Amino acid sequence: MQQTIYVHGSTALESDAADWLVHLSEAGHRLVLVAEDDHPAAELPGWTDRAPVIPDDPPRGSWFLTADPAACGDRRAGLKSVLIGPREDGPRTTRCDATARDVRDAVLEILAADAMG
Repeated sequence: MQQTIYVHGSTALESDAADWLVHLSEAGHRLVLVAEDDHPAAELPGWTDRAPVIPDDPPRGSWFLTADPAACGDRRAGLKSVLIGPREDGPRTTRCDATARDVRDAVLEILAADAMG
């Protein structure tokens, strides 16, 4: 099932992000860069679209990948947010739905969820 994967600019700049995100586009998912037009990652291949922010009503089943804890923000119906990077000790200050060690883990989580239907 094709899903929309919103990729925050902070994630797109991770050293191996392009190598792993390509697996999502090859699986038929839409990759949307969430960043300003002049963001350095805008030039990377594989983006289906670019948006300055996630829409208020994203398609059901969408994912949001970010390396910036402040970008998770409020929960949105139909959108699963994943914070990429080490989990901080103590109470979570963000509202991300999940945490992944790196972009690889986040991509594998999405592909596994897709395979499970």
